[in-house]
Amino acid sequence: MRTGLISSLLVVMVYAPMGAQTQGTRDSNPPAPPVSNSGNAPHREDYDPLLDPPPLPHNQVTLIGGTVVSLDEVMNRLQLHPFGSREKMEVRFDTRTKFYQDGKPISYRMIKQGQRVYLDTMLNGSQVFAKSIWIQSTPESGTGRGQIVDFDAQLRRLTLRDELSNQSVRMNVTSATVIRKGNQLGTPADLREGSLVAITFGPQRQLEQITLLAAPGNTFTFAGRLTYLDLSQKLIGMDNRSDRSRYDISVGAIPLSILRQLHEGQDVTVSAVFDGSKYEARRIDIPNANTEP
Repeated sequence: MRTGLISSLLVVMVYAPMGAQTQGTRDSNPPAPPVSNSGNAPHREDYDPLLDPPPLPHNQVTLIGGTVVSLDEVMNRLQLHPFGSREKMEVRFDTRTKFYQDGKPISYRMIKQGQRVYLDTMLNGSQVFAKSIWIQSTPESGTGRGQIVDFDAQLRRLTLRDELSNQSVRMNVTSATVIRKGNQLGTPADLREGSLVAITFGPQRQLEQITLLAAPGNTFTFAGRLTYLDLSQKLIGMDNRSDRSRYDISVGAIPLSILRQLHEGQDVTVSAVFDGSKYEARRIDIPNANTEP
């Protein structure tokens, strides 16, 4: 099931703060924090062409933000979960890489698993190389998506699970938190376990807005192109045109005679029920095909 999900300073949170770019092209010398290029100059007094790595090429630098998955100090490589992506990314670093925490220079040993970091990256040959890495340790605001694990009405504490990391985080619902259900205002009673939500939050993980996307038992209509078909798992994937998102849909309840008419790249319309963990197809309409009720 496709859901873009929550981000925060914890491992489960994986998106950039409001007003910040998660990925973009920047000049080789970013304005903040200032990075000296003297360490990369081949004519510096302490430069040893036999022992020191060669100066970095003057390639285009791209800013990437994400969560640290692992750090290999032996191979000088960092595994990153970029904000808003399900894929992991490998980034190389060495003595030419500058490390900062809240604008102050630090050692690479300060980088820990689960930290939220920003990197100035560039292509160094065929590898992605980090020219600068910053640790962001102060709370920020942001947006994201998640699935409700639990809502404690007395403590007004909402527990959400991020499907990218399959871990949970608790966030505070205040009297100022706006709950939306479609085009109408919702109530805390609508925060049911298993519901998918989009959130906007401020510092200290105070929820500013919760938008209910799907609750167990809701029926949805998807229309778009089939991206894959797995009859052994009774599963299809499709690109939904209305929201331009990709969904995995279980087709265990669909007759085999209809499933045999499906193929990748085909346009179909699917009526499905969200059961709290997946979308279960109840009907598939295939243009110009023989369908059964």
